[in-house]
Amino acid sequence: MSSSAPQQVLGADPDELEQFSVHLLAVAGRLDRASRLLTGQVRETGWTGPAAVSFSSEWRQLHEPSLRQVGATLRSGATQIRGQAQQQRLASSSELPSPASGSGISRTASQAVAQGVLQQTYQAHRQAIATELQLLRAQRSDWLSMSVVGGLLSGIRFLPFDPLQEIDQRVGWLESLAGEQRQFLFYDTTGGGHVAEVFGQLHQAQHVTVVVPGVSTDPNDFAHPRNLPAARLQRGHSDTAAIQWLGYNPPNNLLQAGFNGGVFSQSSALAGAVSLQSFVASLRRSGAQDITVIGHSLGAYLASVAAGIGAGLDADRLVLLGSPGSLRSNVSQLHLHGGAGSGSTVFSMEEGIDPIATGVLGHSMLGWDVADPNFGATNLVDGEGVFGNPLRNHGSYFRDPIALQSLQGVISGTALR
Repeated sequence: MSSSAPQQVLGADPDELEQFSVHLLAVAGRLDRASRLLTGQVRETGWTGPAAVSFSSEWRQLHEPSLRQVGATLRSGATQIRGQAQQQRLASSSELPSPASGSGISRTASQAVAQGVLQQTYQAHRQAIATELQLLRAQRSDWLSMSVVGGLLSGIRFLPFDPLQEIDQRVGWLESLAGEQRQFLFYDTTGGGHVAEVFGQLHQAQHVTVVVPGVSTDPNDFAHPRNLPAARLQRGHSDTAAIQWLGYNPPNNLLQAGFNGGVFSQSSALAGAVSLQSFVASLRRSGAQDITVIGHSLGAYLASVAAGIGAGLDADRLVLLGSPGSLRSNVSQLHLHGGAGSGSTVFSMEEGIDPIATGVLGHSMLGWDVADPNFGATNLVDGEGVFGNPLRNHGSYFRDPIALQSLQGVISGTALR
């Protein structure tokens, strides 16, 4: 899925789209290898004189960049097509009649169909990862096969960039994503770098939770799935499926997040809020009956925006952790699946003294203080007491056992208050 949501392809065959995506990636890989081989030959040739200098300059400044651009375009197209295949599968699953619709289909049969659709989606992304790994390994071999360039790369490394190191890093990261246990709903490391991974059995879960992370989150975090907040929340709860959702482009660091009064943070959250609305709505259409959205840091602000604009957020409950503020001043202005938000559907948590979330006179960094009594959210129990350690509190929400217990209580409807 690209940084912008792909348009739905009505009537398209998802398998054919996946095959075409793989073909585009293969062509892009061959083009890259040909470009590098030609570049190496241009550098190695014994041709001298003004014409040689002119051709070499033209190759470096015009032809080589053009070939790289074509390769990038093919990869981008492959990513968008893969995203469209996923959207088509989700659209197909959302058209299935639910057990409560009077269609006569049993819940067991509905779950079996949903499981089949999900497994196709998961397998398509596993195949895409395997294909990219294969292409990268071939590219590495091509680099080393160049008689001059390969020797230099193995020795002195004279280039202003290190292509082997870049390839090796990419291969290492992709290898960390590979495996039959990984369940990606979408996976795009070009453009915005959006990823969503499921922990648990989504097709049969009684409760579904979507975790929206904050500043400095990127696809590299998915290299260690056990450490992801969604994995921590789902662990030991077989009736729950938790989704780590990175469907927007958060700032890279706190400095960028706070630049110019947080303008970049707010614009990033607004774009992400629309994507989150669409994602949660697709879960509901696909059969999820009980949905909790948990936002942390900027992700909490994003979730409040999603619930506060347009038709709102089609979730049953909303949890705001370490939030730098809310777009709206009261939970009643947030729109969830059951209607206007209330103290029984909107929750907040602040670990001890959290410098990102601390409010003054009802206001926080990006909006209204969600922990202020006038906001109307139910404040959840955490394990840091009154103060805790302000330097680490903001990153402790999913490591604190008491906070995790509180969050799991919200997900299951038995929240500790």
